[in-house]
Amino acid sequence: MLTIKNARITFNAGTVNERKALDKINLSFARGSFTTVIGSNGAGKSTLLNAISGAYALDSGHIFLDGEEITEKPEHFRARIIGRLFQDPLKGTAPNMTIEENLALAYGRGTRRGLSIGIRKADGVFFKEALSRLGLGLEDRLKSKVGLLSGGQRQALTLLMATIVPPKLLLLDEHTAALDPQTAAQVMRITGEFVRENNITTIMVTHNIDDALHTGDSTIVLSNGRLVLTLEGVERESMTVERLMKVYSAAANDSFGDSMLL
Repeated sequence: MLTIKNARITFNAGTVNERKALDKINLSFARGSFTTVIGSNGAGKSTLLNAISGAYALDSGHIFLDGEEITEKPEHFRARIIGRLFQDPLKGTAPNMTIEENLALAYGRGTRRGLSIGIRKADGVFFKEALSRLGLGLEDRLKSKVGLLSGGQRQALTLLMATIVPPKLLLLDEHTAALDPQTAAQVMRITGEFVRENNITTIMVTHNIDDALHTGDSTIVLSNGRLVLTLEGVERESMTVERLMKVYSAAANDSFGDSMLL
């Protein structure tokens, strides 16, 4: 479904600050798979998502989505088929527009372009039903400005916007890291439900090893722009945080430190 072949990105090439952000990355993700990505700071986690989404261009290599090469496709083209959430809850929504208007823009990605004059009644009913699933009471606040919502509410709304027209691929870049533990758990629950029901291929970057090992069906570990470990099946199920730290240290000559990749 998603294939990355020999992807390379170098920052500050030819200078004393040259760094290989992605170094000969080869990965394949099956349709409907949910993969978590971990690694220390600077390992290449966000760079990988930026390359897939089109925010960063590859120096060399290829990216294929559903058999179509998208390596040279611009970011706005990929945004129609790739959903993405960031760590910052303020990203992904228009704060001066209402909840209803934000959802209409997201819904228009797959149905029609832009906003019509007013929101169609049928769409309003659909939005209300979709919001009720979040369990945050937003279904009764369709006319509220998004800027008035809490961080957790905005992140849940952004998740709904990214999946209201199921994308071919969903990229989650530490999308619960800025939330309190209770809200983060709720957003993770909603994420799992949306992904499973729509069979969305998902890649989730996280710093939390425990979350990485217990979310989705496979885990990949990056270090210094390189893929150093892939965990799936029985090996992943039996892996503990402590063992993974040791395996990573041996494979990448690095260390995690505690249960967070800092």
